[in-house]
Amino acid sequence: MKDENVFCLKRADLEPLFGGRLPQGCFPGPKPDELLNLSQHFIPRRLAEYDSGCKQLIPYQLFCCRQEFFVYQRGGGVGEGRLAGRLSVGIGGHINSEDAGGPRLTPETYRLALLREREEELRCPEEISTNFIGWINDDANPVGQVHLGAVHLCPVESRDDVRIRKNGEDIHQVGWWTIKEIKKKAERFEHWSLLAVELARP
Repeated sequence: MKDENVFCLKRADLEPLFGGRLPQGCFPGPKPDELLNLSQHFIPRRLAEYDSGCKQLIPYQLFCCRQEFFVYQRGGGVGEGRLAGRLSVGIGGHINSEDAGGPRLTPETYRLALLREREEELRCPEEISTNFIGWINDDANPVGQVHLGAVHLCPVESRDDVRIRKNGEDIHQVGWWTIKEIKKKAERFEHWSLLAVELARP
C-alpha cells in the first residue's frame, strides 16, 4: 500500500451534519464543501484503512453519455487491492496531504484533487462539468467502513471523450452501459458503482 497521508473526517463529527448516524446506501446530503468546515485529519493510509472511526473522503466520478455510463474493470495492480477484478463506473481515489497544499483542504483544493484523480486515470476534455449528486456509505464490509463517497456526475458529448490513460492505474475499459445493463451484471460490479448509478437515475 502506498505510504501517504490521506484526508479523513471523524465519523463522530460527520454524524451531526447528516442528522444522526450515517445513512447506509446512497442518499442526498450536504455538499462536499460543507464537510470541509469540520475538523480535518491527514492520517497514514496504512492506519486509516483499518480505523472505522474515520471516514476517508473519496470523490467518485461517473461519466455519462446519453444515459450510458463508462464502465471499466480494475486489474490486480489497482491501489485498492480488495477491489481487483471488479467492474466499476466510478473514477475516484483518496485525497492526500499534497492535494491540500497546506494545513487544510479547501473547496478549491478539493476540486483540484478530483481533477487530479481524473487526469491520472483518463484522457478527457478539461471542460467536462462535474455535478455533485449525493453520497455513498456502506458499512457492511471492511472497505466501505472506512470510506465515504461523494458522487459527481460528469456528462460528456461523445463516447470518444473518455479514454483510459496509458501507463496510468491498472484499469481496462469495458464499454458504455445503461443502468439496466449494469443491473443485469450486478454481481460483477463493486457495490459502490451499483449505489452510484441509483443516484444518477433521471
